[in-house]
Amino acid sequence: MPPEPDVTVVVIVYNDASRLARAVRSALGQSLPGVEVVIVDDASTDPTPAVAARLAARDPGRVRAFTHPVNSGGCGRPRNTGIGHARGRYVMFLDSDDTLERHACRNMVAAADGTGADLVSGRCVRVLPDREHAWYPWLYRQSAVYEGILDNPDLLYDTLATNKCYRRAYLDRAGLRFADRLHYEDLLFSAQAYLGANRIAVIPHRVYNWLVDPRAATLSITNRRGELGDFADRLEIHRRIDAALRAHGADEIALVKDVKFVDHDLLLYLRELRSRDPWHREAWLGLARPYLAELDDAVFEAAEKMPAIAALMVREHDIEAAMAAADHAPKGGGRPVLSIAPAERDGRIYWTGEHLGAAPARRVLDITGLGVHSAPLSELVLGGRVTAMRRDGKALRMSGTVVNPLGRIPDDAELGGRLEIRDRRRPGRAFGVPATVRRENGRIAWETVFLPAQVIRPIGLVDQTWSLWLRLTVGGTPVEVRLTSEGTAHCGLAVPVRPRLSRAAGDRMEAYVAGTGELALRMAAGRWPARATLPALRRVARTDGGRRWWRRIVRAERGLRERFLAADRRP
Repeated sequence: MPPEPDVTVVVIVYNDASRLARAVRSALGQSLPGVEVVIVDDASTDPTPAVAARLAARDPGRVRAFTHPVNSGGCGRPRNTGIGHARGRYVMFLDSDDTLERHACRNMVAAADGTGADLVSGRCVRVLPDREHAWYPWLYRQSAVYEGILDNPDLLYDTLATNKCYRRAYLDRAGLRFADRLHYEDLLFSAQAYLGANRIAVIPHRVYNWLVDPRAATLSITNRRGELGDFADRLEIHRRIDAALRAHGADEIALVKDVKFVDHDLLLYLRELRSRDPWHREAWLGLARPYLAELDDAVFEAAEKMPAIAALMVREHDIEAAMAAADHAPKGGGRPVLSIAPAERDGRIYWTGEHLGAAPARRVLDITGLGVHSAPLSELVLGGRVTAMRRDGKALRMSGTVVNPLGRIPDDAELGGRLEIRDRRRPGRAFGVPATVRRENGRIAWETVFLPAQVIRPIGLVDQTWSLWLRLTVGGTPVEVRLTSEGTAHCGLAVPVRPRLSRAAGDRMEAYVAGTGELALRMAAGRWPARATLPALRRVARTDGGRRWWRRIVRAERGLRERFLAADRRP
């Protein structure tokens, strides 16, 4: 019988034949020699099973492959299958589209053996083509050993299962397995592992490479957050975590976990609600409100200001105020958008004039410290809505309103405006048309009409999506306005365009609300040849060869852009 491996790396895979071998190589290439790989294929329909079988046949002493007869619908069951077949003293998990850092297993095992920890957690890094982001870096600044999760409840922020190493005897002793047929199984598994571990070690070393494909959104890869069932799964997982915390009498940890839910989890969905229809929003509220009602009011006091306001407004069934709070807490460090008119009461500024009856709510809704009432107008990004958007022959007519918070835009100020159509991937590229601006019922109203085929001239393949913004001038001061669309103002609208790389790259642009909340246009195919070529180009772009081709296109695009801009500047 072969010796017991130090580590079993469980690699789960589904319809990912092109990347599976890379993930397995990263596990077999570890500087720690005693590593085995267990591949679990969740009933793939592409060549994945054949790839897994070849990898196992190539290295039978170290690689074993198992295939489920029926897809399980999640990551839980494949990982449980892997645990069941693991022979190593320790178990780690790897997704087929990611990789392990070369010394990950060595560093993890050294920490576990040296400290006696049941669980070791290391640094995960999200890797994009042009940059990297460490996952909760403050947790991994230095090595540390904790006797239990009570010594550092903040560890609950890192709920990934993949940047951790588990003592197999501990998993078996505690009966730890992943939830089946539920998404976000990592959250529950990690919480249970933290709670039951006799000792937890943290190391500052990089162990896991989370490889992110930024073209996924551009190529319309499905985002599960658009499904109500996805949010229902997340809430069910949180309720199971709550039950586990109660069973351990971990009230202090429960507060940390609930604050994380408000600061992070809830915002993920709220930021995208503007892109959902009214029925979806109401159904989402029906799921969210009962769970938020279960939380202690101390959570709203302990959470960050804007997420706390957003959560409170969801609980109070004020979806407009909640979405506006999400606008003011943008993802990735973007500029906050003020899309609501705050209220002033007794010298204090509140997010809204509603829901101020109780003292705790007033404390949460008090935004005086944000300074929106005193900051220079040019430093604010205001929220605007497109209320009408329709074709008039070859022309496009648009109109809308802009919020005027606390009357910051004076009645006597001279107003001007310009609608800008901005490349969502390359800041600085924009087309623009004049807009007329006027005051109307305490808000700012605007309208414009233009010929899209003459104004909007994308290159075609590398600039597929464009956002709509309004640039106001208030007495000569520029003010940025992020436009969105509520209801059906933009629904079903498409305008003709002439890409510079010919109509094979698309012949129309369709209006939609992006996940970030802004109204946008995306390239689409209405007629031949675009209907034949554009879907094919997007399919090719998903392949390895297509990714190389895409990088060449992006490099060439820089030169094309300069040529086209120079041509546009000629008299």
